[in-house]
Amino acid sequence: MPSRISVITPTRNMGHFLEPCILSNMAQFYPDLEHIVVDGASTDNSVEILRRYPHLRWVSEPDKGLSDGLNKGIRMATGDIIGWCNADDLYLPGTLIVVNEFFEAHPDIDLVYGDYRETDEFGRSIRVFREMHFSPFVFRWLKVNIIPTSSAFWRRRIHDNDLWYEDKMRYAMDYDFLRRAFAQGYKYQHVSILFTDFRRHGGSLTAAGGQLREHEMIVRRDAGAFWRSFGPAFPLIRWIFKQSARALRIGEKCLRGLYFDNSRK
Repeated sequence: MPSRISVITPTRNMGHFLEPCILSNMAQFYPDLEHIVVDGASTDNSVEILRRYPHLRWVSEPDKGLSDGLNKGIRMATGDIIGWCNADDLYLPGTLIVVNEFFEAHPDIDLVYGDYRETDEFGRSIRVFREMHFSPFVFRWLKVNIIPTSSAFWRRRIHDNDLWYEDKMRYAMDYDFLRRAFAQGYKYQHVSILFTDFRRHGGSLTAAGGQLREHEMIVRRDAGAFWRSFGPAFPLIRWIFKQSARALRIGEKCLRGLYFDNSRK
């Protein structure tokens, strides 16, 4: 029997993108999919769209933001595997079947992430992003998150250990959550398969900026007393580690030809 997969879609006033997102989940034809939409009291046509699809589990009510919506959806979820699909993103055909097969074959892995295509607001492909295999060093020190959350799936057991998204984070709540989970010993792995169409548009949270500032804050917070003991030298040491992580990521992606690979597999 396939594992139940719960996909959480937090949204607010994204009615113009919401229906394609719902349809992309339906088009997975996955036998045990639970799609949960957490709407933050939208004032557009989002609720009207949600009412068209009786298979959905959804709520529409005020919340504290994206992290609060995600946590609410995860608490509603009954699946063993969790995915986060924003209303403006799409899962590519066959993604959930591949994810289930991966977790069945790798019971020791807690989170798997794939690659993604970046599209414009009309769904036209801009470019393909291929990510490196998971590296704890690069994950800790690079200035960007190497795990694309829209293409990540994880086991519910992470949340059973009382790990949730932090409300105070506005942009980098995914990076913060993933770092805290990794620090508790959960294991991550990358697969070289396209999972998602990530839509970039003017209203997206990524486009709003602020991620790098929060990333830097998280890295400094997690550096620990040992690194802070370097005092004034810490910025230099931090810079060396960042540049080393960047070089490792670029080097691996070049050696594997990922900057030039636009294939499905």
